Amino acid sequence: MSSKTARDRRSLCSFLFADGRQCRMLRKNKTSSFCYFHQRRADDIDAAIEAGKNISSCLNGDFVTNCSLNATLSRLYFSVARGDFDVKTARTLAYLAQIMAKTLPAAKQELALSIGLNNMNQAVELCLAQVNPQFRRTPRPPSPPEPKPQSPQPTSAQPDPAINSRHQ
Repeated sequence: MSSKTARDRRSLCSFLFADGRQCRMLRKNKTSSFCYFHQRRADDIDAAIEAGKNISSCLNGDFVTNCSLNATLSRLYFSVARGDFDVKTARTLAYLAQIMAKTLPAAKQELALSIGLNNMNQAVELCLAQVNPQFRRTPRPPSPPEPKPQSPQPTSAQPDPAINSRHQ
């Protein structure tokens, strides 16, 4: 039998090791269920997940553009500067982004050949709208109709008075 009461066990960290043992340190505070060390580890994991979501939010879907790749790399840069990722992970992500950037021209050419140059803008807009529902290309307002050139007025049979006064 354990000498600790249920009340004493509630004040302990709830982290379970792989072999089933429970951490025996006191909880960090009343609102936390982990001790200081396990809570810090859980916070680091949550921060890394959040940073990963922030970085990859530009790359959702199957369609990658130069702009979305550039936005992702800039977010990665700032995350590494803040310390959200270690240098090894950042280096790996940057290398993968470099590979994606090298394949973009070939993907663009393949898309243009498969659907035609005229339909390519529509396909890109459709993909961007699927990736980001907030993306809506604002339609251009119709341009005002150009004024029709006025045809020269037919001259009347009456002679110009200025000309007639000189000849008289």
